[in-house]
Amino acid sequence: MKNKKLKILILIILGFLAVFSISKKNTQKNNSYKIKGIYKSQRAFGDDYFDIYEIIIDDKNIIKGKSIDDDYYKKSKGLKQIMKTSKEEIDDYDDILHSIEILEKNPSTIYKYQEDFDKKGHKSLFIINYDLNKGYILDLQI
Repeated sequence: MKNKKLKILILIILGFLAVFSISKKNTQKNNSYKIKGIYKSQRAFGDDYFDIYEIIIDDKNIIKGKSIDDDYYKKSKGLKQIMKTSKEEIDDYDDILHSIEILEKNPSTIYKYQEDFDKKGHKSLFIINYDLNKGYILDLQI
C-alpha cells in the first residue's frame, strides 16, 4: 500500500515539474522580444484604435513570417493609409515611415499578418528584420 501511494506521489510531483518546465519555456519565448510603444491613438467608440510599436529582438527567429511579397503590400496598404491619416499625431512620422521602407527593401525582412477572429476587426502586421534586430508592429482594432 505504501509503495502504491509513493508511486502516485512521485507521478504527481513529476507532473508538476513537467507543467512548470513547459510554462517556463513559454514565458521565455514571450520575453524574447521587447515592444516599445511609438504611437497610441486615442481610443474611439467601441475601443477602436491604431497603435504602432517598435520591436527590439533578443532572440532570432522567434516570430515566423514570410518574405516581403505582393501580399504584404496589399495587407500593409490600408494600415499605412491609417498611419498617414494620423501623421500629425505621430511623433517622428517621417523617420518611422522611412525606417519601415528601409526594412521593406531589405531582402532579410519578413512579415507576419494576423487577424484575430475572436476580436472581430483586429489586425496586426509584424515587419521584422533579424539581421538588424529591428521591427515594427502596426496594430489595428476596428
